Amino acid sequence: MIGGVGFGFPAMGAWYPNNGMQGTYGTNGLWGVAAWSPLPTPGCPFDVAMQQMLRILQNMASNASPQAAGTGKRNLSSLLDGYLKGVQGASKVGAPQKGEATRIPGGKSIYSKGMFHKGVKGCPTYAFENSPQGIKYAAKHGYSSIDLDMQITKDGVLVNTHWSQPMAKDGFYDPLGKLDPKTKVSEMTFAEVSRLRNRDGQSRIHTMESQIALLKKYGIAGDLEAKNDKRFATDKVMGQISSMVRKSGIKANLKSIDRGPGSRKILKKAQEYGFWVRTAKGNGKSARNIGYAK
Repeated sequence: MIGGVGFGFPAMGAWYPNNGMQGTYGTNGLWGVAAWSPLPTPGCPFDVAMQQMLRILQNMASNASPQAAGTGKRNLSSLLDGYLKGVQGASKVGAPQKGEATRIPGGKSIYSKGMFHKGVKGCPTYAFENSPQGIKYAAKHGYSSIDLDMQITKDGVLVNTHWSQPMAKDGFYDPLGKLDPKTKVSEMTFAEVSRLRNRDGQSRIHTMESQIALLKKYGIAGDLEAKNDKRFATDKVMGQISSMVRKSGIKANLKSIDRGPGSRKILKKAQEYGFWVRTAKGNGKSARNIGYAK
């Protein structure tokens, strides 16, 4: 019951976080609408989808027949308008927007007490660097940040591992023996990546979501490195990374090795989502600080 007018909605499709609303509406006799086609944009953040949804409801209320809406038509439209403005205001807190107010906390300060990475004392391998044990060790020994490498599986899951071919270079293997040792993370599903084991007897490949949660638990910042995958330059992927970091409340920077235009697109997209960015050392080039979007 809104504004004195009761109404119901036909069945909705399932809601998938960051994937928009799936499915369509059927006939709604109350509003005289045969079908609902302008679905919230797939891949948009929840608050953006909510705004789109409210606009659709507002249009339905404004165009409702007098018989259907009666005297409550104006009240309903007014209520939806007010609520929409409230959602738009609230979305400025977490939605990806340019400007200092939406910056993710980070910058040079996360390196003040050192960054934990392969090669420093206590970190013999990339597998250890990108592990829960590595995060715990770094925090225990006073590092202000840790280098976490990001790859994307074939089915779009963000995982924490250094090499694109973990079985060829980092001691991982397929216990079922079904995968070619040269298979890339981008060629494996998450189910395949998650079953990999390491010859060190403990390392596995974890999701970035679970690793970011551990950064929060142990109070250490993340120096997140986007590897050579063009999907990092998309709103879908960078929005997901930004959302995980913002939700956790950790400090984090984002970096990528300078491999040319593709890397620059990744860093530009990261800036759009509020990250302080830099290039990482590699490809024969030194690291270079870039900063927040201006």
